[in-house]
Amino acid sequence: MLNSIKALMNLQDWQLERQLTVLAVSGGVDSMVLLHVFHELKFPCVVAHLNFGLRGSESDGDTNLVIQTCKELSIPCFVKHVDTEKFAEENNLSIQMAARQIRYGFFQEILEGQNANYIATAHHQDDELENFFIYLLRNQLQTAWNGIPMQRGNIIRPFLKVSSDLIRNYALKNAVNYRDDSSNASTKYLRNKIRHLLIPDLKNEYELVADDFQIISELSRKISDTKRDAFQLNWENQVLEKGHSNGMRLEEFIIPTEFYENQGNHFGLRNKFLGMGFTNSQIDEILLKSVRTGSMWLGIDYSIFANRNGLMVKKNHEGVSEDVIIQLNANVSFGGFKITLDEIDIDSVNFKDSQSYYFCPTILKEELYLRSWKSGDKIQPLGMKGSKKLSDIFVDNKVDNHRKSDFPVLTSNGKIHAVLGLKRSADFLLGDSKTAIKISWDTLN
Repeated sequence: MLNSIKALMNLQDWQLERQLTVLAVSGGVDSMVLLHVFHELKFPCVVAHLNFGLRGSESDGDTNLVIQTCKELSIPCFVKHVDTEKFAEENNLSIQMAARQIRYGFFQEILEGQNANYIATAHHQDDELENFFIYLLRNQLQTAWNGIPMQRGNIIRPFLKVSSDLIRNYALKNAVNYRDDSSNASTKYLRNKIRHLLIPDLKNEYELVADDFQIISELSRKISDTKRDAFQLNWENQVLEKGHSNGMRLEEFIIPTEFYENQGNHFGLRNKFLGMGFTNSQIDEILLKSVRTGSMWLGIDYSIFANRNGLMVKKNHEGVSEDVIIQLNANVSFGGFKITLDEIDIDSVNFKDSQSYYFCPTILKEELYLRSWKSGDKIQPLGMKGSKKLSDIFVDNKVDNHRKSDFPVLTSNGKIHAVLGLKRSADFLLGDSKTAIKISWDTLN
């Protein structure tokens, strides 16, 4: 086994004998064998171990074993104790996702602190087969077929082509101490059902199922990489570049109907939308069902609105529905605008400036606020005797529904003085004043 692993490492050109590697060691058989192999091959390494505090004395026993083994092998060991349940609750995560975030954050911290080149995990061949069925049952087909890569960034998996049976035989033959997690024996968890009930039967029927799946997954990853590169080129040329040419901000763009209806773009779009904070069910609605004009999906960081041109993707802005006080010499970011308020000499007034409104200084007698529009809002536009609903002003200016909240409303004492970028009121005209209050805005890029 040592020779085959060394040959695999040489094939990957990791040059582990020349540079430091962080070993992720839990205390289980796989990672303890990984530690033993690195020691036997005399590869420079340090150990990173996390006690997640989820299994009481069992977790402490794992920690003690890892520390004692590293001491015997004269290998530096870094241990961290965490309250995983508290972290999960504070960050609104499942225990599994919380543990994953903590794990790889800690490993990266040790890698940078020790000036190491790689983080090595003990994922093996059977892990990849288990992952296939887990993602298959979640209907994440592309992820299922792509499998686990031998290397992703600075994370390497030296055992990925080694079966779990070989690892356990190595541990037995070389008297490697390890601890079994008692929860791994329970079949109430999906992974354990697959591990203990499904895969053994598969191997009985077809012994090389794990080997052949790895061949398929490597091919699938190559195809995915090709698709990803082609998608990114199309995305830049047909979506982002087109949006900029129409003068749209970077924070919003349109995905043309023909682009998102093209199934060849679905894999890339799904990854884009997941990164924007949309759920898989939302993405399924967008990509797999007929999208109607007026449909809307709200993600964590972005919102998507369907119109006659395609899908409008727009970045969410925090706090736009709240009243924000604006004072002289202020710079305020609100919705899609950066807003300034200054007092200037009357001779500097430029009524041709389409991105500024000018008011008499008496407007400052009351506190000025910016807020988003509300249903029923009215303004008395400059040049009109009566009032007009803001909703009608949006219609007059052909403002789409999803963009109405982008336009800040200037108020004081409950009265609306302007909708920046669209209309100002007849309030606080300059008259004979020697100075003017200038409110100006730029769109955020």
